[in-house]
Amino acid sequence: MKKIIIRFCILLCFSIMLVSCWGRVDDNMPLDQSNYKAVVMKRADFENAVGTLPPKNIIVSGKIYIFENFLFITEVNDGFHVFNYQDPTNPIPVKYIKAPGATDLAIRNGVLYINQATDLITLKYNAQTTTFDFMYRNLNVFPQKVSPDGYYEDINSNEVVVN
Repeated sequence: MKKIIIRFCILLCFSIMLVSCWGRVDDNMPLDQSNYKAVVMKRADFENAVGTLPPKNIIVSGKIYIFENFLFITEVNDGFHVFNYQDPTNPIPVKYIKAPGATDLAIRNGVLYINQATDLITLKYNAQTTTFDFMYRNLNVFPQKVSPDGYYEDINSNEVVVN
């Protein structure tokens, strides 16, 4: 009987420690507020913001992806740095694919699939012009972005949270 009581006490203490970790970042903050401010774009601006730009410096890097002779490095919630990766010891910046709200990409048969906040967009690599041409946008495939403390921003239907 003593062993059961001791095990129960240990389990109870462990459970209390776990429950204490479930609190908000700031327990004094009301549940309908966040410590973070959402970056929001009008839907029309959001959709027109996708494009190819000259290379730029990496600020907040994310995932990497290698496709043929290209190296893609995510600029979290902003787009993708594209490098010529023929010589892995010397990657050369080639382009920057601007896609506000984007965090990940997949490539299949030369088509880039990008999660741009709530939408799934596709770009096709054109080897002759060495460009990435916009193909299609699937609207509202993904849920709206949430703040790190779990708060959903209340926005209009013609707006998108990009960060």
